[in-house]
Amino acid sequence: MEETKETKDKKLSKDTINIIRTTQRNNIDLTHIADNKANVLLSLNAIIVTFLVPLVLAHSEVILNRLLFIPLLILSSTCFTTIYIATIVLKPARFENFRAGIDEKVKFSPFFFGNFYKMEANEFYTYMQEQISNKGRIGVHLAQDLFYVGKRLGYKMTWIRRAFNIFILGIFFTLLSTLLILFIF
Repeated sequence: MEETKETKDKKLSKDTINIIRTTQRNNIDLTHIADNKANVLLSLNAIIVTFLVPLVLAHSEVILNRLLFIPLLILSSTCFTTIYIATIVLKPARFENFRAGIDEKVKFSPFFFGNFYKMEANEFYTYMQEQISNKGRIGVHLAQDLFYVGKRLGYKMTWIRRAFNIFILGIFFTLLSTLLILFIF
């Protein structure tokens, strides 16, 4: 059976499919990198807090007498804020955010698990058949998935950058306040 010109025009070219795959793979790799950075920040700050608590308890008199509680408050605030932000980055997204269609005529993408994880198997199979029967719709679904992966990646990277900035500034102010207290007071 020979395909008509109209059917061929609706099919995605191999180059287009490769570009979409490469872009999706790059975004997934970048998301993995963002998650790793969040894990590093989370672990590093948890270790700092873990060592900080027994140290403060063992030397509380010296800390209070020499005003070292000020840099310790800055450091602990920095650690807890960074841990909180890293946790926000690692927290799974709400799936409801991914169900909206880019094109009102096209339903949600059947290729992202968050869109169908609550469906029954037969409902999913029927929906998948409907969606893949139109080749043009597949391209729209791939674009939807790419769009939402990119949105999530942008969200993660924005929060990771904030966490690193807070961590860097917090360490700087902790060291600065410690030096000021030790050499001025």
